Amino acid sequence: MRTWMLLTLSIASLTLATAQNFGVIDERRIREESNYVKAINQQLQAVQARFVQALQALQESPVLNTEERDTLFNLLLKENPTEAERQQVQQLINTARQRAAELATLRQKSELSETEKTALERFTQMEREGRENLQVRAQQLEQQLQQQFQQQREATEKRIREIVAQIAKEKKLVMVFSSDVVYYAENDITSEVIKRLDAQQPNQRR
Repeated sequence: MRTWMLLTLSIASLTLATAQNFGVIDERRIREESNYVKAINQQLQAVQARFVQALQALQESPVLNTEERDTLFNLLLKENPTEAERQQVQQLINTARQRAAELATLRQKSELSETEKTALERFTQMEREGRENLQVRAQQLEQQLQQQFQQQREATEKRIREIVAQIAKEKKLVMVFSSDVVYYAENDITSEVIKRLDAQQPNQRR
C-alpha cells in the first residue's frame, strides 16, 4: 500500500512539473488587443479605400483615352498625392464629364455633321473601352488586395511565432498551446506576446 501511494505521489508530482512547462496564448486577444495588428488592419483598410475610390472615379469618368485613364487611375492610387496631382485628377474628371455631356447631346441629334459624326464615334469608343477597362482593373485590384491581405497575415503570424518562441525559451516552456483547445493554464503568455508585438513597427504596404 505504501509503495502504491509513493508511486501515485510521484506520478502526480511529475504531471504537475510537466504541466508547468507548458504555455498557452489566446489568439483572439492578440487580434483584438494588439496595436500592431490594429495598425496592419488600418493600413489594409486604407489601401482598400483607395482602390474603391479609384474604381468609382473610373466608373464615373469613362470617356477618357487610354493615356488619360491610366494617369487618373495611378494618381488616385497614390497614398499622399501632391496638390498639383490632386488638381490633375480634378482636371481629368472634368474633361471626362464634359465629353460625356457632349456625347449625350450628339446621341440626341437626328442629323450630324461630319465633324459631329467623328466626335460621336471617338467618344463612343472611349466610353466602350472605359467600361471594358473598368472590369479588368477591378479584377486586378481585387487580386492585389487579396495578395496584400495574405502577405500581411503570413508576416504577422510569423512574427507572433517568433515572439512566442522567444518567450518560451526564456520561461523554459517545452510547448505552447492555443487557448482554443485549452480550458485552463497557469502559464498564459498572451499579454507578454502582445507587449512585444506592439513594440514592433508594422511594415508599410501600398
